[in-house]
Amino acid sequence: MGLFSRRAKNVERSGPPAAAMRGRAGEIDDPSGLGWEVLWEALKTEPPAEDPPTITAELGLGEEHELPQTTSDMPATEFSGSRKGRAVALRMGVVPTVWRDRGANEVQLQAPVVPFRIREDDGRLVVEPGAPSEVEELIAGLAPAPDVWRDVEVEGGPDGILARRPIKMKGNPQGYVYDLWLVERLADRLGA
Repeated sequence: MGLFSRRAKNVERSGPPAAAMRGRAGEIDDPSGLGWEVLWEALKTEPPAEDPPTITAELGLGEEHELPQTTSDMPATEFSGSRKGRAVALRMGVVPTVWRDRGANEVQLQAPVVPFRIREDDGRLVVEPGAPSEVEELIAGLAPAPDVWRDVEVEGGPDGILARRPIKMKGNPQGYVYDLWLVERLADRLGA
C-alpha cells in the first residue's frame, strides 16, 4: 500500500433488493451490512403518493419545516411526523450550539427513556457506562461498520432519543437512515 493510495469509497453491501424490503424494518437485526437504499425501503410505513408532500412522506415524516438558527445564517430543514405512535423528527443542516459552525443531521424520537449515551469509536458503537442492559445488548449485536456509524452520537433521556452526526465530506450522507433505524430499535427495546 502506497503512501497516497486511495481507499475504496463504496463498501459492497449484500442483502435483498430494496423493493423486497419495503416496510420490513422490524425484521432487520443489524443494518450494517445493508445499503442505505434497502434500509430506506424497509423503514417506509406509508403507501406511495402520487404527489408526496415531502421526500420523507413514505417514512411517516410528512411535514417539512424550515428551522431558523441562532448559530448559522442558513436555516435547517426538519421532516417530522408519527412513526409507531411516536413523534419523530429528522433535522438536516442543524448547527448545534456546542459544535460552533459545524452542521449536523439529527434524528429525534420523542419518548422518555432511561438515560444513556452511545458514541462511535473506530466504526463500532460503544455504550457509555451506566446504560440499561437493553441498550448494551442491542449495541453488542451490531457489527463494526465505519462507513455506517462514523461520528454518530446517541443520547437517551426524559426528552427521548437523539442521534446526531456531523455533516462531513468523508461521512455517509445518508447516515440519518441508519440513525432512524437505531433510535427506533432502541425505543422498542426500552419499551418507549
